[in-house]
Amino acid sequence: MKKNNTLSYFLLLLLVITASVSSQDCGCSISQVESNTVNACEINMGTVLTVANSTELRNAINQANASGGNTTILIEDGTYQIASTTWYPYITANNVVIRSLSGNRDNVILTGTGMKSVNPDTEIVISAVGNNISLMDLTIKEVGNHGIMANGDHLFVHNVRIQETYEQMLKGNSSGDGADDARVQCSLFEYTAGVGPQWYIGGLDIHDGDNWIVNDNVFKNIASPSVTVAEHAIHFWNSSSNNTVERNMIINSDRGIGFGLGSSPSEGGIIRNNMIYNDGTGAFDDVGIGLETSPNTKVYNNSIFIAYNNAIEYRFPETTNVEIYNNLTNQSITSRNSAQATLATNYTSAIENWFVNPSTGNLRLDSQNPNVVDQGTYLDEVLMDIDKTPRTITGDHDIGAFEFVVDFVFGDGFE
Repeated sequence: MKKNNTLSYFLLLLLVITASVSSQDCGCSISQVESNTVNACEINMGTVLTVANSTELRNAINQANASGGNTTILIEDGTYQIASTTWYPYITANNVVIRSLSGNRDNVILTGTGMKSVNPDTEIVISAVGNNISLMDLTIKEVGNHGIMANGDHLFVHNVRIQETYEQMLKGNSSGDGADDARVQCSLFEYTAGVGPQWYIGGLDIHDGDNWIVNDNVFKNIASPSVTVAEHAIHFWNSSSNNTVERNMIINSDRGIGFGLGSSPSEGGIIRNNMIYNDGTGAFDDVGIGLETSPNTKVYNNSIFIAYNNAIEYRFPETTNVEIYNNLTNQSITSRNSAQATLATNYTSAIENWFVNPSTGNLRLDSQNPNVVDQGTYLDEVLMDIDKTPRTITGDHDIGAFEFVVDFVFGDGFE
């Protein structure tokens, strides 16, 4: 029976609520991302400009660049064909906010000229070169290269839906020292046809990125139609370090989360409380979580149900001092090419009917499973689950992304 830690649970819950309210961090849950009920992030900075057509939006971006930034651009509802191979938003200014006026991501749509090859030209909907650029509460779609290209530091992406890009949806460029200290949250990345236009696609493809936080996002169908496997839904490599990937849902994408690739490293960081599902119908189904040349990385409390024969792989001799704890999978956790890791309290024989609705990516436990509940290792780094429900602060944690709580009553008292 689940231990009765109700008082501890309640006290931790109060701390979480207080911290959330005081920080005003415009948070969300993945359920809100799926239902398009994420709260708008109503942040203004400096001069406020309101635009109602593509020409006004271009002019506002040019004005922000010319003035050096400190500008908020509010976009009225509508569709804005803003990017082409002859001009696209290249934001060099610092401290720029671009968001929908309504706060509804579906009501403001920024586009390029279509999901098609523009080689050798370039078409990006938003190229964030300056520092402290915030993109919120809107849709980006139908573009020849990337929805967002990040070069500056402190990018903030909230409640953005990115669809139908011909290449990676959000690209972190390695020029200079890369884009660092970014946060991507509460956003939806998807190919609505169930598959991408080619293999050279990905959700987040971050080169030389340090100290990113990627949380509470949904990724759907980042999948290749031909030739070879697509890039990951979330990928940090090419000298990246200290990145956090947590509480994301990844559905029917060729590869889920990757740190490093071949000999190109990603050092440290943590991958925790993610749900990854792949029904195996794609042409190039691959690993749920892959570490390649990724030393000092922690992989904690993820739930993975996929068709590929390894749920988690860690690869190459440079991958050392890795910890893989409390993961719930239906497939193996495997060392390849002489990688080394410490494994503890993982469960690798999960059955589909243990979960609420795997076909939609919902890998929350359907019942109080004795193989999973209270069977994990207590970890200070994982005090909440995928729904931000506090895990027990005494005793053992559950295995997987979801903490099954049955003994908490909020009302007249505890029982």
